[in-house]
Amino acid sequence: MSAREQLDWEARWAKPAAISAFAAAALLVAGTIVRQAVALADNPDGDREFLLAINDNSGSFLVSSALQALAFLALIGVFLYLSRAVLARRPGLPGLLIWLGILGPLLLAIAGVLSDLARLDIADQFVASGAQTEARAEDLIDDRSVAAAAIGSAGTLAMALAFVFFSINAMRVGLLSRFMGVVGAIIGALYVLPVLAGPLVVQLFWLIALGVLFLGAWPGGRGPAWATGEAVEWPSARRSLEAGPEGHDASESNQPVAAEPDARPSRPTRKRKKRR
Repeated sequence: MSAREQLDWEARWAKPAAISAFAAAALLVAGTIVRQAVALADNPDGDREFLLAINDNSGSFLVSSALQALAFLALIGVFLYLSRAVLARRPGLPGLLIWLGILGPLLLAIAGVLSDLARLDIADQFVASGAQTEARAEDLIDDRSVAAAAIGSAGTLAMALAFVFFSINAMRVGLLSRFMGVVGAIIGALYVLPVLAGPLVVQLFWLIALGVLFLGAWPGGRGPAWATGEAVEWPSARRSLEAGPEGHDASESNQPVAAEPDARPSRPTRKRKKRR
């Protein structure tokens, strides 16, 4: 594919990719709100209260699970668009790595739904058993299937690698600024080593900023790599400020201009006669 064809493809799919980024952010927020503010509004303490809360709010719990799964699936569109743009500018990268952006979100979506369905089943058993003790709740949770956990672990690793790989390489070819590339890599690290809310807050910011970037509405303009179809370093903040409206360095206009020589012909000098 030529550079012109690649740029045409990027222009055609920029809006769907931006919608995917915004949708992933919105669904992530909605799923978190439904789960924390509705299904688990009483802030259950311990496994016993957790299972009782799930049983009492099973509908809301299922809705939150579906929203979170859709948020992961929406990320596939984001990764596919960004990965194709990266690979077009660095053809030496392994094309198979594009599957990281598909497998990570897909496996996490599947694992999340399976895990939540298992929790609902465990909660139903817990309430029906009559022995609603903390020990009984712990035993039921410990006996759950390991299939969802295994799928979730594989999905988490693939998702972390996708964020790190695509963010760093997009930064190297000039599709992302250094700041955005580093933030994307941090999100990948937080999937493996969750801190506080994990990647949620940082990921929301990154997705919204990425959607704005895809639409070409980035403050100060996007990097030149988006216009050339080739790997071009994203200009630093200083260089962006120095660049004139046509992209020229404004510092050039501040150079002193050498005075032009006088074009008028010089008058011949007359020899003064010596007085005797």
